[in-house]
Amino acid sequence: MNVLSQEVIELLNRKQEAAFEVLFSLYYPRLVYFAKEYVPYEDAKNLVQDAFVSFWEKNPPLYSEPQLQSYLYTVVKNNCLMRLRHEKLEKRYSELAELKLQKDLHLLALEQLDTTEGAFREIETIIGKTLSQLPGKCREVFLLSRMEGRKNHEIALALDISDKAVEAHITRAIKSFRVALRDFLPLVSFWILS
Repeated sequence: MNVLSQEVIELLNRKQEAAFEVLFSLYYPRLVYFAKEYVPYEDAKNLVQDAFVSFWEKNPPLYSEPQLQSYLYTVVKNNCLMRLRHEKLEKRYSELAELKLQKDLHLLALEQLDTTEGAFREIETIIGKTLSQLPGKCREVFLLSRMEGRKNHEIALALDISDKAVEAHITRAIKSFRVALRDFLPLVSFWILS
């Protein structure tokens, strides 16, 4: 559907600003509508403006409105493609940077982790102290669960309490151990969380 007269096209070829303003007012909304199907609205507006700047600077020879439409839509399409590819690369770079940071943190944590005999003695001392500070029923439930390996339902039957009460006691004990053993969690997490 042609909306520009041949006269306007000729004026565009002569780089007349009035003709460019007519072109912009007619095609800007259409091109933004097209671009926003692929990129966010604000990006679409910027990419379409970039297409018009490119058109004005390059001043390609025009013979018909379909040729003009093809030019503008192709430039906007390519701008959208470049934006999407750039975002994809940024995301990949960000993910790689995050992965590298995570690996660096793991490396640092492992380098600083104390696995000496003294550390394991300290862990035993902390476990003993933490156990002694737990309320009686909580300590009993935790010992049956972690030391004897009993299931929650078995503990509930043995102590004549509900399954929910068993879970609550275990959760409370685990929180206490996490706090007390925070410097040794990688070494004892299996014992606490299993």
